[in-house]
Order: sequence, then structure tokens, then C-alpha cells
Amino acid sequence: MGVIEDRVQLEPGHYVSIFISERSLDPPGYSEVMERMMEEAQKMEGYLGFESLRDGRDGVFMSYWQDLACVNAWAAHVGHRQAKERGVNEWYDAYRMVLCKVERTRWFRRAVSPRSA
Repeated sequence: MGVIEDRVQLEPGHYVSIFISERSLDPPGYSEVMERMMEEAQKMEGYLGFESLRDGRDGVFMSYWQDLACVNAWAAHVGHRQAKERGVNEWYDAYRMVLCKVERTRWFRRAVSPRSA
């Protein structure tokens, strides 16, 4: 699976929440909480999708939202707040969250012919 999630369709005015983190590779309880939070995020109004990548201890996770109200609703979600608190207390050695408004986006995917696949 590639890093780029082709189904994510972004338009000017949408928001990107970028979470850059340092943590151990498989901290206890992390995977279960992450899976549960992704299920919850998908239920939220205005959730558009996510993309992520990890290289050892370093990771980047980007979630996409329709507007700022949707970003704020996710930030206020009780389960998400609890997961963030647990992250600070147990999992992350460092993190940075950056919120960006989409001004422009371009997308490309090279077509793969059946013979070269």
C-alpha cells in the first residue's frame, strides 16, 4: 500500500491536521487506541480521510477535515482527548501538531498497466 491515499479529495478551504511524532515502535496499547480513534474519526461530520507514514521512531499523520468547525469538534471529542492525554503520559517522546488550511492541491498517480503490475 502506498503512502498517498487516492480516495482523499481535498479542495481549497478544507483543513489538514498534521501530527508529527517520536515514539517507540510498538508501545503497549497504542495500536488498539489508534484503531478505535480512527473508527471514531470516520463517524465525525466533516472527516475526509487521512494519510500517514512512519520510519522507525518518527511518524507523520495527517487527517483531513471539511472545515475548522469539524477540526474543533474532533479536538473536543472525549475519546480523542483521552487518547491524547495517554499519548503524552505513555507513548510519545515528542510531538508537534500543525493545522493548515488548504489553499491548493495537485494529485498524480502513474497508471499501472496490467503487464507491468
